[in-house]
Parts: sequence; C-alpha cells; structure tokens
Amino acid sequence: MSQLALLYQAQSKQSIQSQPIPEPTKGHVQVRVEAAAVNPFDFKIYDYGFNVVKKYPTVLGCDAAGEVTKIGPDVAKFNVGDRVTFVCLPNFEGGANNGERGAFQQYALADVQYTAKIPASVDYDSASTFAGAGMTAARALYDELKLTAPWFDGEGAYKGEKIVILGGSSSVGSYAIQYAALSGFDVIATSSPAHFDYLKSLGASAVIDRSAADAAAQILLAAGGPVKYVLDSVSLPSTQLLGVDILQPKGILVLELQSQPPTKEAADAKDITISARMGLWFNESQWDTLEGLLERGVFKFNRPTVLAGGLHAWEEAFDLHRQGKVSGTKVVMRPQETKQVS
Repeated sequence: MSQLALLYQAQSKQSIQSQPIPEPTKGHVQVRVEAAAVNPFDFKIYDYGFNVVKKYPTVLGCDAAGEVTKIGPDVAKFNVGDRVTFVCLPNFEGGANNGERGAFQQYALADVQYTAKIPASVDYDSASTFAGAGMTAARALYDELKLTAPWFDGEGAYKGEKIVILGGSSSVGSYAIQYAALSGFDVIATSSPAHFDYLKSLGASAVIDRSAADAAAQILLAAGGPVKYVLDSVSLPSTQLLGVDILQPKGILVLELQSQPPTKEAADAKDITISARMGLWFNESQWDTLEGLLERGVFKFNRPTVLAGGLHAWEEAFDLHRQGKVSGTKVVMRPQETKQVS
C-alpha cells in the first residue's frame, strides 16, 4: 500500500512523492492524517537546514490530527477508529526513523505517549494545531517557571496571582493563556486590537494593545503593579525589554528566542531571571488529560486557516509564514486532499 507524502530530500528540496504506508511499531499507532498544521519552524528548516535533520529523505511537520487505522502490538490505550491529535517526530534525533513520523503525509505513525483522543464535536483542522504550540506553552509555564501543572493537581493553585503573556494571539500565547487560566492566574495579555475578544474568550482578564506607546503603563495598571512572571512568545528586542520593564525585582522572564544583550543588562539590574529554553515538553500526563479538558469546555484549540490543495499548499503555507501574514490563527493543510501530479 502506498500514500502521498511531502518528501524533504535536502535543504530547500521538497516534493510530493509516493511512499509506502508505515506499519505501526511498538508504542505507536498508524494514523490517517486528516489535517496537518504548519509551524514557522517548518519553513525555517526548509530554508536554512539548521543541521537538525539527521537522515534524508524525511517528512517534516510536527502537528497533526486524524483517525487511528492500525495499532502497534503492545498498544492498549487506543483503538482503530479513534479520532486523535498527536505530535509528529521527524527524524531530528539521530536518524531514529525514515520520516514515517512526520505530519506532511497521508499516513503517519504516532507515539501513544504524546497522542490524545478528541471529542466528536472537535474538528480535525482545529485539533491539528495543538502539538507543538501546546507542548511549548506547557514547557514555558510548568518546566521553565516550575509551576505545578493542572494535570498534577495544580488546577486553580495560583488563584489571585498575576502573569503577563506577551504575544497572546500567537499559537503558543493562546495556549499559554488557557493553561495559565486553568492554573488560577489572572492573565494579562498583549495583542493587536483585532484579537482582544478572542483572547478574553480564552481566559485573559485584560488584553493590551501591543503597539500602544504606553503599553507598559497599561499592563502595570491592569496587573496592579509589577508582576512576578512574564512569558514572551514573541521575543523581539522590544518585547523582551517590555517584559523586563513590567517585572518586579527577582521576577522571571521566559523567552521563546535567545535574549538580546540590552535585555540581559536590564534584567541584571533588577535581578531578574531569564529563561530562553522554550521548546517541546514531552509530558505524557499533559496528553492524558487533554480530552477531558476539551469535553469540559475549558480548553480550545487554535483557530485554523485551511489552505486548498492538500499537501500541494506547502509553498503557500511557508510563504505566509515568511511574510509574517499569520496572526491569530494556524495554517493547516489536509493531506487527504492531495492529488497525484503526473
């Protein structure tokens, strides 16, 4: 049996080709991929390589959702027909696979530790937006800030405390808002005015215009003074300095990118800790509790923007990210709509 896959053969070389459908191995299920979300990291690997791919060819893409079609020999927590969202793991780890765990194909293998069932009321397009951003948001809050996660009996544990999330309409930011709200925080976020209502629907108590000249003053007013925690999902030089400005002495600033020299200098003056290790947090308990949060209606997936043409839309998707045209949404492709081009 064969499928269509977006095969990444080397830096800046990618094409749709026929590939064997992978068989599930121990600890994995085979998933018919109905939706695959595109992250900025995907086009950056394509453009720059970054020396992260250890074995060619491979299949890129980290976020997907679909239907379980086969289960591995030792799998008990999933059944054929289950609707799932899952993180895809291209061979970035020493050539651990041949691309069968990448998202940009019609069938992929999913590690059951980082796979979650989704309710029938949730569509695949939305569900595909979770993995990378959701795991990154969780790492920022519960690994970098050392907070107790909701899935470790930390739901509501920080009631009355404040946290500021810069870039709240980003994929990471929107998931961070929801997790922080579940943890009990009073969440203040920044975004463009177009996303104010959306972020409030996710749990933000106040949203500040990111471009306002007095953004720092507005944040401090909303928070009642300097805060202990700031998560900067944008991490531009300007937002990094804004984060330092609104933090109290000995506060913590979590960045998605590396800190800039002016940021470090300003942080040192206030004895602020900077953490710039945001990335995927592989915690099985996060995935085990996801379905329950969705069913309770206390957690929502990102809003998807679906591109036409199946996997053929990859160039359009990459260009949207390159040009900075993705805001408050997640770009999604539907692999099953891919047509073979002779």
